[in-house]
Amino acid sequence: MSRQFRQVSKQISTLTLCALLLNLPLVTHAAEAPGALTVIVKDQHTDRPLANVQITFKKRETAAEQTLTTDDQGRIVVAQLDPGLYSVNVAKGGFASSYEPSVRVVTRKNIQLEFELLKEDAIEIVEVRARQADTFASASSSYLDRETLQSAVGGGADPLLSLDGLPGLAATGEFANFSVRGRGPRDNLLFVDDLPFDKAVHFDATLGEDEDVGGGGRFSIFAPNVISGAEFSPGGWGPAYGGRAASLLKLEVADGNPSPSASFRYDLAGYEVGYDGPTGITDDSTMLISARRLDFGAFFETIEELDIGEPVLRDIIVKSVVPMNENHTVEILLMDTYEDYVRDVTHVFASPNFEDAALLDFKQDSDLYGLTLRSLVGEKAVWTNKLYYRNSDKLSSEGEAFPDLVPPGSPAASFPIREDIITIGEAETELGWRSDYKTSNQWGVFSAGSQVTQIELDYSTVLDGNWQRFIYDSNDFRPNPAQRYIVLTPGNINSAIKQKETSYAGYVDQVFEQGDWDFGTGLRLERDGFADESFASPRFSVNWQPSKTVRYFATAGLFHQSPRFLELAANASNNLKNEKITHSSVGFKYFLDNNWSVLTEAYYQSLDDLVVDLDRAKGTFANKGDGTSYGVDVVVNGTIREGLYTTATYSYNDIVIDQQDGRGDQAADFSREHVATLGLTWEINDRWKVAGRYKYLSGRPDQEFVIHSDVLGPGQPRRFSKEITRRNVGRQSGYSLLNLRVDYRRAFGPIDVTAFLDVINVTSASSSDDTEFDYRRGVEVEDDSEAEPLIGLRMDYAW
Repeated sequence: MSRQFRQVSKQISTLTLCALLLNLPLVTHAAEAPGALTVIVKDQHTDRPLANVQITFKKRETAAEQTLTTDDQGRIVVAQLDPGLYSVNVAKGGFASSYEPSVRVVTRKNIQLEFELLKEDAIEIVEVRARQADTFASASSSYLDRETLQSAVGGGADPLLSLDGLPGLAATGEFANFSVRGRGPRDNLLFVDDLPFDKAVHFDATLGEDEDVGGGGRFSIFAPNVISGAEFSPGGWGPAYGGRAASLLKLEVADGNPSPSASFRYDLAGYEVGYDGPTGITDDSTMLISARRLDFGAFFETIEELDIGEPVLRDIIVKSVVPMNENHTVEILLMDTYEDYVRDVTHVFASPNFEDAALLDFKQDSDLYGLTLRSLVGEKAVWTNKLYYRNSDKLSSEGEAFPDLVPPGSPAASFPIREDIITIGEAETELGWRSDYKTSNQWGVFSAGSQVTQIELDYSTVLDGNWQRFIYDSNDFRPNPAQRYIVLTPGNINSAIKQKETSYAGYVDQVFEQGDWDFGTGLRLERDGFADESFASPRFSVNWQPSKTVRYFATAGLFHQSPRFLELAANASNNLKNEKITHSSVGFKYFLDNNWSVLTEAYYQSLDDLVVDLDRAKGTFANKGDGTSYGVDVVVNGTIREGLYTTATYSYNDIVIDQQDGRGDQAADFSREHVATLGLTWEINDRWKVAGRYKYLSGRPDQEFVIHSDVLGPGQPRRFSKEITRRNVGRQSGYSLLNLRVDYRRAFGPIDVTAFLDVINVTSASSSDDTEFDYRRGVEVEDDSEAEPLIGLRMDYAW
């Protein structure tokens, strides 16, 4: 499915661009109406508003400056600003100043900015952004703001694609999934507004080719401009979070702005509409609404790419923020996502050489409803309570067509087919409550919290008769060792689990601030109902900043990763426990000046009780694996001059796993020894921005295999099989990618128009990562690589 999506990206973008250009209004250019900025400044530790903060605005085009002071609510409103780019400097005695080099003022629109200031004796005295990741949470955390997520090179119209280039992160750039430090896409921990939601990527396949099943999905559920910020940590975070161990990604759904605006985005696959502004419920209450529907199937028919299938997705996101008074704020988050993918015999008929004869039918409907009460307690404390409900209903079925059993040239209707050979149902509901308390005290910063979740599973796998499969491992079960294929049988494959369990977690964390030193000591206690085990996870961190130019840090801790529900449900004998990851790291961050910084972190992880696949013919898994992972991440950020920025990253990783199958240590599935990126962004003026990113990725581990011919024997259809004799040996070849992007923004009367052209893989570099085995011809089919231009056009109307 991924190869087929890639085949049409170029046609989608080209035809979209033509359609959008033909529909642009011919409006006479006039002077753009002014916009406004609302700035709110808070104490990062106490979340209290800061009065008498001096804020200096400087327009880049004219160098004109004005300085204003926040009121008792830590707020100022600056009206009648000419549209364009501004720098914003925030300063207050006793606090480290904060600087945002690029803030855009939009015609007729009041945009809200929030700054959080640290006490001057706290770490990270040198500030170069309006907000940075919480240093206490993870020393190497990164924070991407709304503008960065919208306009990152290679990001297209997907916020998760914009994560490319973060430390330890490896992404091909084609889809929204990613791996971190050699772990798989499903090992990443993801929160949306601090609510757990692992269904944030569409078309995360349960059935199909190995690439699709293990790939972690294709497109995120978030439309452009919906996410206001993303905080990413590749490891070593504090005790407030658990459940997955590869990385922590926290996404913030944007609040509405003080002034109302509506948006519309259209391409040939569908449309997106949105509202952003006040609700009128209380003073300062806001709402953001985003709704989109993309029907790729209808578009594929238009461009005569008939072998792909009919994927459809729909996403609706609503968020409202309602301040009840100066101490209490209520947030409401509603998310509804749906996807449907059908591939029938007519699509098989259109497949070149009938190389893909799969009949697929995938449906998934996922919802998240969250209610948050954030309260300021006393003079220094913040208490946040979240109540949420999550539901997901997924049904996947796979069948097979047999086009080679009819004479060449026969119509699709004459193909013999087996529909719904295997059907997997994945229904889950979760009701949860999360409470977090944070306050400053005489030693530093104290935080504590508790979480209660009740999850109900209804998983089932139904195999409708025996099914011959022609890709297998040498150790997969076969009644006759001379048989060159495996047969899935209902007796071995059919399974079901209906189970409801309650899990608990609690944590405490104290950061001791002593001069130039900060010591973090935390403990997380958990009870996993499905694994039926309890465990403790200590976490530690040290920060030392002897001067304003350098900071040294170290982290250590124990992390646990719960088994996937699908693995628990695959066989009644799968009694799986949590994986254990013991993590440690050391590093430093050096500030050459206010414009340049270098971060380096070296890490080591011991991996124990890893879940391994024992036999694909029986669906059995066990906690038999162990291994190690170590490496180093280096990040360089710099401002060459005003409006010209660069970033460079390098990550080395060596991760090996012993599955206790006699083969010893083997490289992990998603291991890449080297990942390097170099990015450059140039804001030419208020309207134009260009950016480029070069990326090199080592190849993933290879496999050794033997192709057998005519495995079914005389009188049977001719079939080839692929017997994998050794997995994860050697490496596939590495490859380089170059991505380029151009953004343009302009007001046409009352409408603000934003357009971009984002070209992924400009040089059409080939990747050897993904191949598919055609068991009718006995050949490996490699994915074709080509440049993938992504086109976007968005229109906003503010009033």
